[in-house]
Amino acid sequence: MKAGRRTIGAAAACGLSLAACANNPYVIGRYRDTSCDAHPDALLCSGFEEPDLSDWNGTVVAGAASVAQTDTRSRDGLGSLRADSQAQESEAVVAREFPPVTGGDLFVRLYAFVPSGSPTKTMNILFLGDYAAPDPFKGIDFNLESDAPQIYVPESQPPRYTSMSALIPRDRWFCFRVHVALSATAGTVELWIDDAPALAQSGLHTLPAAGIHLLRAGVDWSSLQNDPFTLYLDDLVLATTPVACD
Repeated sequence: MKAGRRTIGAAAACGLSLAACANNPYVIGRYRDTSCDAHPDALLCSGFEEPDLSDWNGTVVAGAASVAQTDTRSRDGLGSLRADSQAQESEAVVAREFPPVTGGDLFVRLYAFVPSGSPTKTMNILFLGDYAAPDPFKGIDFNLESDAPQIYVPESQPPRYTSMSALIPRDRWFCFRVHVALSATAGTVELWIDDAPALAQSGLHTLPAAGIHLLRAGVDWSSLQNDPFTLYLDDLVLATTPVACD
């Protein structure tokens, strides 16, 4: 039995009252997500423990792709998000709306696991913005380009910037952090992989007129990649203050 599953003894210790189990992570037959307890002020937080992904507004799937919660691999708890694409121009993401942010800073912390074997040809894994489609979208795409972190900001010129110093690791969980300073003319985007600086770019258009109010995560667009690709995500936090790697 996988660590974290409730046992009969654990249930009996709580008695018949659910209130008595409120601080017990092993409630009514499965693991209660505690990964967000340390981020009570976050705009969005998910440990991907809900089998139906009910802590998200919904999923978006198009083309040859799929997205779902899985307990076959996780960094923390029992679950994670698995997103797959099998052909170009496909998408499979979870999406979440939050109150528009129209100034200041945004910070994202997530953990990702990318198995070895498949290439990353402008593979979009994260989106922050106003709307993701149709093109030209309003916001910021976070891509993997030959395993290097990349940002695509269509309202900036040039719109695309790729790290020259960092590559994602394969076959292990790694911490991916983002800082976005919001501005229509002088915005900044910074990326870190396992706390090592990966990309820093300023002078960007990072603030759509309607603000930032949408996050999408998974395979947000497989671009022109026909090779199969799989991505796992866990412990995702979006906040207006810095979020550290654990």
